Amino acid sequence: MKLNLRKSKISYTVMIMSDSAKKHHTEFHIRAGAVGAVTLLTFALFVAAICYVVYSSITLSNSMERSKRQMEQIAQIKGEKEQLILEKEGLEAEIVKLEEKISILSDTVNQKVEAEQAMEAEIQEEHIPKGFPMSGTAQIKAEGDGETEDGTDGEDENAAQKMRANAERKEVIFTAAEGTNVIASGAGVVLLVNEDAEYGNMVTIDHGNGYVSAYRNGGSPMVKEGSEVARGAILYVIDEKNMDTGYSIRKDDAYVDPMELIEING
Repeated sequence: MKLNLRKSKISYTVMIMSDSAKKHHTEFHIRAGAVGAVTLLTFALFVAAICYVVYSSITLSNSMERSKRQMEQIAQIKGEKEQLILEKEGLEAEIVKLEEKISILSDTVNQKVEAEQAMEAEIQEEHIPKGFPMSGTAQIKAEGDGETEDGTDGEDENAAQKMRANAERKEVIFTAAEGTNVIASGAGVVLLVNEDAEYGNMVTIDHGNGYVSAYRNGGSPMVKEGSEVARGAILYVIDEKNMDTGYSIRKDDAYVDPMELIEING
């Protein structure tokens, strides 16, 4: 006996019925394979939708996290910027203060330099022997004073009246009244205090700038060698025995005319 085996085919019938009075209905026959394919496709779409939702949620979460970090970074940068602005303003204010201090110090230094220069100029001025070498009024002795008409010395009790100016050293002889003082014509250091054959004594002052002044007189010197003297320091005291004073100046070892340097005020 021969069996005839056939594979049965499964199908599904879908009926669509109307509620109308005619009771129409429509039937659709769908094979089982098509139903499975539709079901599988629906499931795949469902899974894909779920995956998309999950992926979108993760992506959105990551995006929000990045945005949060970026906002924090922006806030931090703004804070640093504000801090830098404050520091800049503080530095600018400090720079202004320092510039003011520098200006004040510069003015102070300039004033000090000017004062020192003025003082130095004054000191240098004081060391130039251009002061009048007598404390009071005095006369310049004429060339013929101290001699008689026949050329011999007169019998003047005051031996100083016999002195004559020395032309070689361009000397000037001053005659002053008793009580007048012979004074330094400029500041300096007493170089020599020694005897002089013509006058009796001589005081030499080195003014430190090439000038050297010499004062010859018969009185007792009031200063000592090596002592510093200011302009106007007393060198001799004039009395009736030493009224004449020989005065000469050298500049760099060459004699100059004292009258070209003397400044007479009043």
